[in-house]
Amino acid sequence: MSDFLGLLATADIFHGLEAGTLERIAGACEERRFPRGAVVYRAGEAPDYLFILRKGAVSHPSLSGGSERTVRTPGEVFGIAAAAERMTRHAFTVTCLEETVVCAIPGARVREVLKGDPSGGDVVMRRVSTLAAEIETLASERGRGRLSIRAAGKVYDPEGARVVALEDCSFDVPAGGLCVVVGPSGCGKTTLLNAVAGFDHLTSGAICLDEQVIAAPGRELKPGPDRIVVFQHGALFPWKTVLDNITYGPLVQRKMKRKEAEERAKSLMEKVGLAGIESQYPGEISSGMRRRVEIVRALINDPKILLLDEPFRALDALTKSVMHEYLLELYDLSGKTIFFITHDLEEAIFLADLVVIMTTRPGRVKKLIPVDLPRPRNYRQLSSPRFLELKQQTIEGVHEEALKAFEAGERELA
Repeated sequence: MSDFLGLLATADIFHGLEAGTLERIAGACEERRFPRGAVVYRAGEAPDYLFILRKGAVSHPSLSGGSERTVRTPGEVFGIAAAAERMTRHAFTVTCLEETVVCAIPGARVREVLKGDPSGGDVVMRRVSTLAAEIETLASERGRGRLSIRAAGKVYDPEGARVVALEDCSFDVPAGGLCVVVGPSGCGKTTLLNAVAGFDHLTSGAICLDEQVIAAPGRELKPGPDRIVVFQHGALFPWKTVLDNITYGPLVQRKMKRKEAEERAKSLMEKVGLAGIESQYPGEISSGMRRRVEIVRALINDPKILLLDEPFRALDALTKSVMHEYLLELYDLSGKTIFFITHDLEEAIFLADLVVIMTTRPGRVKKLIPVDLPRPRNYRQLSSPRFLELKQQTIEGVHEEALKAFEAGERELA
């Protein structure tokens, strides 16, 4: 118990409590160990335990509103909802970025002990309530765009050839997260993106966006402005100027007046190096510029989630590297949830918070790799030991599935 007591004494939230009160809380502590990639708790789940970090690192949005999303200092507290009264759910999903050890304390026991300490308990309870309110506020600000994929399955031609594209595919993308899906050709990446976008049905399972079902068996296909796709081959109107292409969506939907839409478009264009080309046509600008125009056109519509279908695949290496930096700049500015599919493993790690490796057909989730590289990111990180470690993990996972796909193809041709 002495180890737990020392850890509690370092936690800011318990500052000012009497020694006896700390001892009673420490008596309820238990040590828990989590492997890298494990989920400690999910948004929406009942908050049973308060956690204090002993060792390792977990993802968690910063209450200061900055880009830092990692808890890694021993003594830091998370899962505060468990100790707060009237908090019935966790606001965020917390994932281990490396092997992690925590002190877990039943929230009900914390409340009980604090109520029995007339001198310091009330102060700590008010502190907990204040933090809980801040967490709820932050959750509401960042809460648009949480994607939940549950046992998603897709069978093409079920009465004939019966091609199983997806099978029992499950993972979560938190609001404001950047998820990149990789895997061999035919693993179901595009099928999954099309289901999220509302372009294709599921045969089994469900996909939810902010707790609302957007794809399920028998559900009517319903693409919408809350999910916007940037396609690999582009979809700009060649007869419209760049500015008219970008402002088309908000004007048609009557979300903005023309002046407001044009001012917003020019502001976004300036941020990605497109100032001065407003009156040009798509055929008059480079492929890299067209990709940037498409991303700006998507963002101006304020979607909950941005879906990117290998948008940089046809670009040369230098142009692609520039596009990565522009995309990350827009991501940091907008805080939008991004769902990105690619064959480029280095691209996946450099961009993502979470890399999802898919198996060969039928597509299942083989491995989830949380990417704990700090943001904002730049190309110096490509040579960092941590980046190279993550890259090796990804290569090993994808290579194994690519070999399976190749062998299956040989058998089919034999």
